[in-house]
Amino acid sequence: MTPNPDRTNPAESTDEPTGVGSAVERRPLLKALGVGTALSLGGGLATGSGTGTATEDRAVEQDGGQIHPIYGYATPDAEEVPEDLRPDHEVVLEVVPSDPEAGTPPSFFFEPTGLSVGAGDVVQFTFRTPDHTVTAYHPGNGFQRRVPDEAPPFSSPVVNVGGAWFYRFDREGVYDVYCGPHHVFGMVGRLVVGDLGEDALPNYVGTFEGSENPPLLAPFSRQMLEGELNEFSERNENAEWVWLTPTEVLDADALDPTAIRDAGSVSFGAVQEELGHGGGPGGEQTTTA
Repeated sequence: MTPNPDRTNPAESTDEPTGVGSAVERRPLLKALGVGTALSLGGGLATGSGTGTATEDRAVEQDGGQIHPIYGYATPDAEEVPEDLRPDHEVVLEVVPSDPEAGTPPSFFFEPTGLSVGAGDVVQFTFRTPDHTVTAYHPGNGFQRRVPDEAPPFSSPVVNVGGAWFYRFDREGVYDVYCGPHHVFGMVGRLVVGDLGEDALPNYVGTFEGSENPPLLAPFSRQMLEGELNEFSERNENAEWVWLTPTEVLDADALDPTAIRDAGSVSFGAVQEELGHGGGPGGEQTTTA
C-alpha cells in the first residue's frame, strides 16, 4: 500500500498489535480454536424487527422494511428473496478444501475479497459453504473499529449453506469485515463505499491496533497466532501458522482502497498471488514443516 505519513507503518504494527494484553487476546482465540462455530457474536446473532433507535427504525422502513442497519436481512434460501430486495452486488463466502497431496490447507475467503460499491447500494452475501458470518470490525463486536465512525456494529447470523444475507451500505468509507467462525484462518473482506480519494482514507487502513481500555482486539497477526500455538502446547514449539492471517490479507496492496475503487472488485486469487500463498484459486502454496 502507499505509505501515509499520518498512519502507523503497517510493517511496524502488523505483527505487534499495540496495547493488547495477552489475556485479552488469548481468551477469544482459544475459544475460537476450541469450539469452532459455537461463537458468541453479540447482537449479530439476533434478527431485526425495527425496534431499535429512531435512526435505525427509519432505515428499516426502506427496502420494504427488510434490511435492518445492524442485523441486515438473512434468508436460509438465496433463491427465495422478497422482490423489493434487489441487490446491486454479490459476494460469495467460499471454502476450498485442503489438498493432502499438494500439502495445501483449506482456504476460507470472501469472493471477491475487495469490492467497490456506491453509497446506498445493497450487497448480497451468498453462502455457498456452511457456517459463516459477515461481521463488522467494530468496538461493539470487540474489535478495533475498521468501519466508518457512524456505522453500527452490524453482523449477520451464522448462515448455513444455500442461504444469503443482505446489507445496505449507506455511509461512504472503508468497511473491513470478517467471518466469526473462520476469522483465525484469514477470512476477511473489504468494501469501499463511495468514491474515496487518498486524502479521505481512514487511519485504520494501515494500522492494526487493539487497546486495553476499552479491551479491543486487533485483527489477528501471524506473530499472535503462532504465539498462541506455541503456548498452547509444548509440542507446538516453533510451530508456524500455515494459513493467511487477517492482517496479511487486509494489508495486501491488492486491497488498497484506491486499488479496489479503480478495479471495481479484487479476487481472493489476486491476494493469494501477491502474498505467495495457495490453497485456493490463484497463487502458489507456501508450506511449512
